[in-house]
Amino acid sequence: MDASAEALFLALARAEDMVSRVDARAQACAFAEGWAARIDFNEAHAWGWVSGEIVDMEDLVLHDAEMDARLPDQMLRATYGVVRARRKARRAGAELQSAQGAAWLAGRRGGAPQGAPPLPDPPQPSSESQARDLVAELVHQLRTLSRGETADPDEAIAEWVAWSHGLPERAPALLRAAAAVEGWRLVNPLPRQNFVGGVMVAQALKLSGRTRACLLGFETARRTHLQPPRGFMAPIPVRLAYWLRIMTVGAETGLAEMKRLELARQVVLRRIGDRRANDRAGDLLDLLLARPLVSAPMAAEHLGVAPHSARRLLSGLGSSLMEVSGRSRYRAWRL
Repeated sequence: MDASAEALFLALARAEDMVSRVDARAQACAFAEGWAARIDFNEAHAWGWVSGEIVDMEDLVLHDAEMDARLPDQMLRATYGVVRARRKARRAGAELQSAQGAAWLAGRRGGAPQGAPPLPDPPQPSSESQARDLVAELVHQLRTLSRGETADPDEAIAEWVAWSHGLPERAPALLRAAAAVEGWRLVNPLPRQNFVGGVMVAQALKLSGRTRACLLGFETARRTHLQPPRGFMAPIPVRLAYWLRIMTVGAETGLAEMKRLELARQVVLRRIGDRRANDRAGDLLDLLLARPLVSAPMAAEHLGVAPHSARRLLSGLGSSLMEVSGRSRYRAWRL
């Protein structure tokens, strides 16, 4: 086995371990839905940063709550598309794995696709391909893909879907996922919404049962690991190892965030544990777990109380809550 293939399987082992750990922790997490919602916002914010669509997290959260502080611009709407796509993927089934599903994720189609599309028959291997080892087979299949922008995104996505279903089943699920994401990058059917491929691959992993409680993210890790050395000129095993590293870093980040939130949650629960049963602090805590930051109007609307009551509840949660806006008006807090 050459050095690049050996490095690829080492990266696969690390990814398998970390993805299994974060998924198992998410299955037992008392606030898994809130954690998943936070990951959606973090993924969107990171995608904007990598794509040059710099959007403040506060604007993203307020836009989601329909409380925009200013008129939403194109950058904000594009970045928010990541949040919307991940929420759709979490609710959808196998019907998402199609060109129509990708168009729906990208917001280019009004209604959700109906019914799971028939999976294309994988290409039958020849005697020559049977003799290839797994890495060589993946390299061969990636080299068969067309590259660059296309005039018909639906055709390009359909080509990618058919190709990804033909990836060797004997390959581990995460290695197939790495090949699928690299294939999407090569085909590049939606240059302005290139996050769609990662969301579809993450949803395919969930459909297959490789992940059960979490939808993997690729964008947060790409913020610190922009691309493999030499980009498209790098050997394909190096590019596959890069995507496995992205999955590993993304899972590590998600796990660290879950542990941090669990600690903060326990501190807040101890503080509010002896309050009367009708106190709304518990509901406020759920909101804080589900959003990267919370403003008083957001808390007031969520709890159905007056803004001054929401501010009183926020201030009553103690030092676990951090004021992040640095303003005397329109303040925002995070857990």
